[in-house]
Amino acid sequence: MRLEQLKNIFVRNWKEKLLALVLAFLFWFMIKGQAARSNMPYGYGGERFPRAGSRM
Repeated sequence: MRLEQLKNIFVRNWKEKLLALVLAFLFWFMIKGQAARSNMPYGYGGERFPRAGSRM
């Protein structure tokens, strides 16, 4: 692969590549923030669904 071809890979469609990188970072940041929460809102924890062997 020549140097010109390698340069062309990075230069061609640079706006789309930059946008994809920004979106990937934002999704990663959103998922990381969601996973870092200790309590789950709206009752989505283990107490919402009783276990099969337990009686209420």
